[in-house]
Amino acid sequence: DMDGAALSVLVDGLSDDGYLADAKVIGSFAWSKTRPSGLDQNGNPNQMLGSTESETGTSYWFGTQLPLLDGKLGLEFNHGSKYWYSFTNGSSDLLNKLATRGDAYEAYYDLPLVGKNLTAQLRYTYIDYDYTGSDTFFGWTGTPTDVDTTPGAVQSATNVRLYLRYRY
Repeated sequence: DMDGAALSVLVDGLSDDGYLADAKVIGSFAWSKTRPSGLDQNGNPNQMLGSTESETGTSYWFGTQLPLLDGKLGLEFNHGSKYWYSFTNGSSDLLNKLATRGDAYEAYYDLPLVGKNLTAQLRYTYIDYDYTGSDTFFGWTGTPTDVDTTPGAVQSATNVRLYLRYRY
């Protein structure tokens, strides 16, 4: 079994009028707890995230979205602990920043081209991993090991993306 919880807050507008009326601030704290039990087909205790013991992970995320020129500038930061497990495995992003065991930084600029129907976005994501196993499933594959002492471990990742979105 696994338990998870999250508390998220969105402040949409920091004033009644002016520049800050269109600003947004977000914050979130999440928690996960594994509860491995039973035996595998070989009679060994089942593992979750590489451990036969119950493990607790946490994550926090905060950011802002500010009006800039005709678009919106977004800045975000995430941090996930050693045993953090995100329930976002279905993410379509190449790098799942919400599942990171370490720090993730993201900046993006959204620009409407034709109202809300045609928009463009330039996004930059940088992830500095502390532990292996980010965005993996249960069993031994999610075992968190220190990336500085694990040969061949990915220590960081970068993603730059420019895309157009059409809504109909």
